[in-house]
Amino acid sequence: MEFFPSVTAIDKVATRVLLKKYPKMVRKIGVYEKKESLTELEAIEYKDFAGKVREINRAFELIEDDEVMAIIKHRYVNARKHKLTLLTYTATTSTATINRRIGVGVATIADHLKLAGII
Repeated sequence: MEFFPSVTAIDKVATRVLLKKYPKMVRKIGVYEKKESLTELEAIEYKDFAGKVREINRAFELIEDDEVMAIIKHRYVNARKHKLTLLTYTATTSTATINRRIGVGVATIADHLKLAGII
């Protein structure tokens, strides 16, 4: 019996989906904060997105390797395509290494999001 549940492949997929939505969620939060009043649906979405973004930001802080952090931020925070991320980092690192580092970053984030109850 595990005290902390381990991250599964399904959790990693769910995390990747959330990370792909992350830039849009951040932009929507910014728009909602500038509005004087929110509709009921906007308020619900704002609360949902704010909680998810807060936990994703905390999960980013848990990534220990600076290079993994840079690759994850380039790929997901800056909303870059996978191909562009590979082109940016293959000058100094192989494609397989970049993909492994993305995997490590996603696993770290997934671990936190699972413990936080987001996924």
